[in-house]
Order: sequence, then C-alpha cells, then structure tokens
Amino acid sequence: MASSVLRWVRVVVASLFVAGAPIAVAEYVLGHHALAEARVETRAMAERYLERAEAAIGEGLTLLRDLKNANSVTCTMVDRQAFGSSAFQSTYIQQIGLADPKGTLLCGEPMGSLEQPIRLPAAERGDPSVMVGVLSDGRDDRQTFVLVRVDEARRLVARINRSALEFVTGPDYLSAAQQVAVYLDDGSTWMRRSGTWKPEQEPDSIEETAISTRYPLRVSVTVSALAARQTVAPLRSIILIGSAFLGLMVFGWGAVLVARGANGGDVFTRAVANQEFVPFYQPVFDMFTGEIKGCEVLVRWQRPDGSMVPPGQFLPYAEATGLIRDITTQLMHQTVEDCSALYSRHRGLKLSINLTAMHFVDLRIVDEIREIYETSGIGYEQLCFEVTEQHPLKDLTLSRTIIQRIQALGAQVALDDVGTGHGGLAYLQKLGVDIIKIDKMFIDNISTDHSSQSIVETLVELGNQLGLGIIAEGVERVDQVEHLKGIGVSTAQGYLFAKPLPAAAYLELAHAMLGDGDAGGGADDEAIADDLFAAVDAPDQTDPKAAA
Repeated sequence: MASSVLRWVRVVVASLFVAGAPIAVAEYVLGHHALAEARVETRAMAERYLERAEAAIGEGLTLLRDLKNANSVTCTMVDRQAFGSSAFQSTYIQQIGLADPKGTLLCGEPMGSLEQPIRLPAAERGDPSVMVGVLSDGRDDRQTFVLVRVDEARRLVARINRSALEFVTGPDYLSAAQQVAVYLDDGSTWMRRSGTWKPEQEPDSIEETAISTRYPLRVSVTVSALAARQTVAPLRSIILIGSAFLGLMVFGWGAVLVARGANGGDVFTRAVANQEFVPFYQPVFDMFTGEIKGCEVLVRWQRPDGSMVPPGQFLPYAEATGLIRDITTQLMHQTVEDCSALYSRHRGLKLSINLTAMHFVDLRIVDEIREIYETSGIGYEQLCFEVTEQHPLKDLTLSRTIIQRIQALGAQVALDDVGTGHGGLAYLQKLGVDIIKIDKMFIDNISTDHSSQSIVETLVELGNQLGLGIIAEGVERVDQVEHLKGIGVSTAQGYLFAKPLPAAAYLELAHAMLGDGDAGGGADDEAIADDLFAAVDAPDQTDPKAAA
C-alpha cells in the first residue's frame, strides 16, 4: 500500500512539473522574443540616425570642398551668391559662410535664415584642415557645423540644419518610449531627444550604439524594455491557455507511463533501455538530376509486438525528460550498423541527424559524435546535424561553440524548420550554420499563396547571399517541384519522392539508384528507381503521392 501511494505521489509531482513546464517556457519565449525583436529594431534605429548624420556631414564637406576648388573663398558678391546657391540646393545645409581665425563669421548666405550670427571656435596652429563641431548656447540650442580650412586666415563653414535629425523611425510601439542621442567624439552633443519616458526610470532598458567609420560620430538609442514586452501581452493569455492544454496532455501521458511502471521504472524508460527506438531514413534528392543525395534520420518507436508508436506521441515526453539524448545516441550507433557499407562506398552521400535544444547545454554531443563515427565507414564530411528553430536554445554562445566543434570535425550543421520557430534571423547570424531547411508549412502553399512564395523566395535569396545550402522539406506535389526549381532550389525531400523508410528499404533504394548491381540492386531495382522520378517530369500527374 505504501509503495503504491509513493508511486502515485511521484506521478503527481512529476506530472505537475511537466504540466507547468510549457507555461514557463511560453512565458520565457514570449519575453525573450519581444526583447530580441526590440533589440533588433533599436539597432536599426541607431543605424538609420547614424546614416542621416553621416549624410548631412558628407553633404557639407562636399559643398565646402567644391567651393574651395572653385576658389569661391571671399566675401565678394559673386562668392556670396555661390554660398547661397549651394546652401539653397542642398538637403541638410542651412547656411554657408566664411570665418576668420578668431571664429567670427565674416559673411554667410543666406543671411535671412539665421536670427543671429554665430561665433566659431578660434583657429589654433595644428588644427586639422577639416573639422566637425557643435555650437551651443549653454542650454538646449545646439547646431552642428563643418569647417574646411582655406588658409591660415580663412575657413569655410557650413551649418547643418537643426531639422536634419528631426525624424521618427522604428515601430510605433517604441516611438513614445525611446531616447535618441547623437554625439561627436569630443563628447559634445549634436542632438538628444526623448519623450516623457526616461531610461533612468527603467533599469533594464535596451540600449544600442552605432559608431561611424567615416566621421567622429556616435549614435545611442535607448528604448523601454517594458514597452517591448507589452507587444506580446495580447498573445500571452492565448499562448498560456494553449500551453496549459499541452501541459495537461503531457500530464496525462506522464501519468499513464508512470502508472504502468514497475520496479521503479516506467514504460518509456524501459523502452529506451531496451533500445526500442529505431531509425527510419527519408531520402533526399536532387530535383534537377534525379540523383539521391542522402537521407534524414527520423526516429520511430517499435514496440516488442511490432507495433509502431507515432513520434508525436512520445517526442514531447522524451524532450521534457531529457531521454531524447539517449535515443539520439542509440540512433547514431544504429546508423553506423545500417549504413557504413553503403556510405564507405559512396562518399558523396549525406546522413542528417536531428539534434534538440537538450544537445546544446554541454559539449557531450561532440564527444559522442567522435566516438561513434571516428572509426566507422561513415566519414565526418558525410554527416549533417540539424538543429531546429522550434525549441529555443538557452545559451547561443555555448551553442555556437558546439556547432563550431562539430564543423571542425568536418561535419555540417543545418538549421531546420527555418521561419517557424523562435530563433529567426538571429540563429542564422549567430550560429554559423551551413544549410537551411525550408519548412513544409511554406512549401505546402508555395504555388497558390503569395505570402508563402515571398517567404520561400526570401529565404532562398538570403541563403544564396550567405553561401548556405538549401533543402526544401515536405515536397508532395509536382507543382511544388517546378516552382522550387524555378527559383533555383535543387535539393528536396518529401512524400512525392519517398516516405521515411526502414533501413533495408532505404539501402535497397540507394543501391538501385547508385547502380550497385552487386550490392543488392538489380534490373528491377533500377527500373523502380527510374520510375521514382517519372512523376516529377510527367505534366499530367494526378496523384503525386502514388509515385512515392
């Protein structure tokens, strides 16, 4: 009786923990995503202000150099007309004039644009021939100027219009909760603007800085982290409800597994110990040539009675408990047993293995890859490890280190489910992957939905610019193939070509397509391989899945 009560106490405690985990993860992901997006927007705002400031200074320098080269460097009527004409035709310059060594403006045009004359810093021996500075009345009235020295007695000066940086950029939710400051390297302030919100009121505000490589400029933009988090407030309740529902499902699943357990173990743990998880191999093809390029390894739970448990029924639990790491290790060992002979014979074949966020919490996975494949018939260069966007990586710096060590072995790393998860472009920027895999949800409607088309084409263009390989997942129709080929995607997997296959079927198919007549393939196998791609080229194909 006592053991029964203890067992059910463990069920309740473990299930409550698993049930609460999705809610905690959802809360973390929402906040992390909101802050990450706000940081990207803040950085973009700083760069736009810097770009405008550089444009204003650059325009002033260009005008002054043109006037100096034209020898328009006096206060004669002709030269003053040239000053006024240049200022009038400019975008950011308010006035152009001539100053003496003491900083007195000798003349300037247009004169009517200024309420009172200015006094520039006095010239000193050794001053640079070009200077940028800020005039201030000691309060908030500041104006930036550009100087070009003509000789020891004269300096051309261009005053930048105060409105040059008076523009609003960034998303609406940050417009009232931002502070912008533009500085020169000497510490003087060109412009500072903020609304009622002040950074000192919020210790965890977000700040981004942009520094010019051309001029002595620095831009700082600070935004409210609270305002950023408010953007996901409408979604929080919806996601929390959904997470709670998922938690209840996991609760029930965990309760069943623990309740069925015996001698301190549960059904799932015993399944892992008994190595009931087997790899299935989904082939990957070149859509232009019809060549088989390799496969992706997918996990299946094969019970002792021969029945199969769908991945959706056990993967969430495996990931929540950390047992997914043991399962992945078992799959890798099994791929060596299944595929070493084939892959040692065909060095161009690739083998892709899925990793989860659990694999990026320490360096153990790198040691396991080395131990399993170092002396196998499968070379490191034939391996590709896929990391998904659907589960956030807790430590991007550590994740990047793990990926670099995997790549140092000679293997590649792919970003799976691109565009569907939490990482977004930050993963592409920070993780340094080699391949992107376009998710099935975008491929499904690529021929009919403009949004899906735009997303896929954008990902392809981005991948090409970054020099990344591109693989399309979930290809099931001929029209999808034609569209993908039309935008330059050559590699794909999906039910149109082949469903995930047990090892024997995958090896038979690969031998047939690679012409290994003495390795199990024959004339009939080669005919099957030829038929596999007949549907792709047939214009009147009515049932694409039948060909797979």
